[in-house]
Parts: sequence; structure tokens; C-alpha cells
Amino acid sequence: MDDPIQAAKFLYRATFGPKNGDVEALLTFNGGIDGWFDDQFSRQNVHLGLAQRVADATGEPLNESARMSAWWQRSLTGADQLRQRVAFALSQVLVVSKNGGPAGEGLVSYYDVLVRNAFERFDVLLKAVTLHPAMGQFLTLAGSRAYDEGRQTYPDENYAREVMQLFSIGLWKLNINGMPELDHNGNKIPAYSQHDVEELARALTGWNKAKSDDGRDSNTKPMVATKEWHDRGEKEVLGTVFPAGQSAAEDLDMAIQLLYEHPNTPVFISRLLIQRLTISNPRRNYIERVARVFIDDGQGIRGNMKAVIKAILLDEDLIAGRAMVDYQEFGASQRNFGKVKEPVIVMTNFCRALDVKSNDSRRWWDFPGLQNNFGQAPLQAPSVFNFYEPDYAPKGEIANKMLTAPEFNILAMDAMRRISNAMWGVILSHRYTGEKQWSWNRTQLENLVDDPEKYMAWLNERLFFGLMSDELHHYIEDLLIDMTNQNIGVDRRTFATLFAIQCSPDFRCQE
Repeated sequence: MDDPIQAAKFLYRATFGPKNGDVEALLTFNGGIDGWFDDQFSRQNVHLGLAQRVADATGEPLNESARMSAWWQRSLTGADQLRQRVAFALSQVLVVSKNGGPAGEGLVSYYDVLVRNAFERFDVLLKAVTLHPAMGQFLTLAGSRAYDEGRQTYPDENYAREVMQLFSIGLWKLNINGMPELDHNGNKIPAYSQHDVEELARALTGWNKAKSDDGRDSNTKPMVATKEWHDRGEKEVLGTVFPAGQSAAEDLDMAIQLLYEHPNTPVFISRLLIQRLTISNPRRNYIERVARVFIDDGQGIRGNMKAVIKAILLDEDLIAGRAMVDYQEFGASQRNFGKVKEPVIVMTNFCRALDVKSNDSRRWWDFPGLQNNFGQAPLQAPSVFNFYEPDYAPKGEIANKMLTAPEFNILAMDAMRRISNAMWGVILSHRYTGEKQWSWNRTQLENLVDDPEKYMAWLNERLFFGLMSDELHHYIEDLLIDMTNQNIGVDRRTFATLFAIQCSPDFRCQE
């Protein structure tokens, strides 16, 4: 990769946002883009130990505050940016939430499963997710027992349903390009039946939380099987017979393999990750190319997440700016590209560009108040369906063009106000000294504010990495010159220009 503009676009997709010098580092990386990927694949910063150190240092239990402290530190300062960014994407596919799940320790441990397995084979990731006690609690797999008329116990169907619907194969049978298969009447074909849910639930009985050293239920150790709770009868799931007499572990391995090998899984998972990392409405051939890499990475390995992530981020149409659906077939000549950034990504982009620091040397506090102000926060989705559904389309132009814009689902008017207020707080934080606050160094900007040309160059370089549009450039420059002519002070000039930038479509959208 030798184009600074393409390098900047790539870093917005692959990280929580470029920092000063990141574009140049990518352009000169030893081994080129493949060397950059290999370096990122080798880096790993988990959260649990950091969150525990935060709790110990402040004399608190490992609560949500400590968990968010670890998340902010890893996301804003971690050298393993690709791993952290993919883990955040996975957290919105393989959803666990404090709303119905555990808090603190259990959630941070689950997030580490996503961090550690972000670049493993998909079946390894899916099994680790399935056996984590946070998932066991959130989707009530923990404690699921075989049917017993006397004890009035029944297999819990919750996880069995969601692991098919949301974590692997989806609701409908799919072609390799993501389009649903249709029957002879032109109707979509269900990928599974209620019978499959019931049979898979039987196959997944017998698991419960392991015990910690103090004898309490563990929120971090993988779940363990209780032989007496498992249904050892024959089952049939998605046309595959699970032989009678198998243990809970054998049935689980067979279930994971069945979902992993299902023809829908490469397509379904590839499209979701494309949406979270690059664009909302990928072309059919973009989905197909990534799905084929999921099926075979070129070395005969299925579900190689390293290869899948590279395929998503380096797709030829994506780099050329033509990876989004062209709706000429619907009578429209306009071609669409990009996506609305998630509110959390807007904030991380802003903070990394300004090199924001924590004022507390021991930790990061959740100064922006993500869940309250942004409508989303890591592992705090309102349900297993995430903060928004992948096919959400706001009424109006987007829906009329048969496009999707999932992130708009949480961008109501009040949310937009809250997000802008939180971003305003970050802008003002250059002068904040409170322990629970953040701050950044405004000196360079102050020194340039009386020179509009240099000031604009700094903004374009540091906040957009060369991607600022001419339209926005002219708007901000005119605003700056007008305020300067009115003898408005440095504070108001810098505050106003930065606030206008964070509100702009240029900054709130990817591409």
C-alpha cells in the first residue's frame, strides 16, 4: 500500500482510528501491508488482568467501572489495534450483555475470549464462546438438563436457537453471494426448524458453571459437564444424526462442527463482519469473495479468521471504492458507498486523533459515559440482537433505495444531542485536571489559529489524515476567518471549529 489516502481509509476500517504518524508508519512498514497484518496478528493485550489491577489500585471490586477502564485503555492506547477492533466487531455478533448476563469480571473475561480468538478458526471461537459462563448465564445454557418428567426439567432452547439464528447460519438458506435461496413459489427457505432447535437443545444439555477455588460459581472458567444432566439419547439436528450414548462433550463437539461446516455460516458471518468493519451494503461479489476465503483460505483451512479479516479489509472493490451495492437494477443510477460510523467509533477516532490521555495515572474512567450518552457500550446491548439489526433501514431515502444503515437505529434526535454534548466535553478537556477526566494538549492548535492555511492543514492531517472534503474544508476555513475578523478569542475559535468537524458527515461517516 503506497497511497496515503488509501492508507488512511484502511486504518479507519482496521483500527479504532489512526493516530499521528500511523499513516506514515503503515506506508513504510517492513514487509508492506502483509508485514503489518503479521505484526498485528502477533500482538495481544487482554483485559482481565488490567481490569483487576484497576480494581486493586482503587480498592474497588472488579465492577463495570474497572471493566470499562480496561476497555478504554486497550482501545485507545493498545498496540494490537486490529485485534481490539475485530474483538469489538465480534462482540456485536456473538453477543453477551450485562443486561441479562453477568457484570464486571464475567463480562471482561468473555471479552477476552473474543480478543484471544479473534484470529483463530471460527469453530475454535464458537466453542470458546459457547462454553464461557457469561454466555451460559446470558442465554441460559448453564444448568440446562435433559427432560425428566418427575423432576419437571426440560432442555433450555434459548442458546440452541440463538446460536443458529445469530451466531452461525442465520434464519434463511443463503446462496454464496448472500442472497436467500428461494423455493418454487419464490419464497425464502428457513435454514432450520423448531424441531432442529429442540434437538440441538437436547444435544447441549448438561453444562454448568465451574467452581472457583473458593467454591463459588466461576465467572471466568469454561463451563463443565454434569454427566447426569445430559440427554444421552439419539438426536437429529439439521439432518445429521447424533448417535445415542454420546457424552455432553461429544455432542457439543458434533454440534459445533455441524454449524461450522454448514454452507450458510461462511456467508452469514462474512456479511456481518463486513458491515461492522467496512460498509453497510456490500456488493454480492464482495460477500462471495470473503465467504469463499472463509470456506478455504488457500491452504485448505476453513474458517481461518486471519484470512477472512484480510479478505474483508483488502478486497479489490473496497480499495477501488466500488464495493457497495449499485442500485441501477432498481432504476437508480446513483452508486452508494461507505457507512455511518457507530457512535463509539466516532469517539475513539476523535480521541486517538487528538491523543487524549487519562488524568488518572492508575486507570481510565468512562469520562464520556458511553451507555448513557452514545446508545451503546461494549457488552451492554439491550438484547442478544445487538444495538441494531443488520438489515435496519430508516424510513425515507435509505429504505426507498432498499439500502440498510444499521447504526441509524440508535441515532435518534436525543441520542445525537447526547453524543454531541459528550464530544464537546472532550473538546473542552484540554484544560481539565480532574482525576476522573481526560485531557489533551492543544498547544499546536493554539499556535496555528491565526494562520488559517496552516490551521486547516493541521486539522486535515490530524483529524482526517488527508481525507477532509473540499466542501468541509471551505466551510471550516470560512468559519475560522469570520471569527478571526470579529476578534473572537482562541478558545471559541478552536472550540467552534472542532465541534463543527465532529458534527460533520465527513467525520461521522466512514469514507
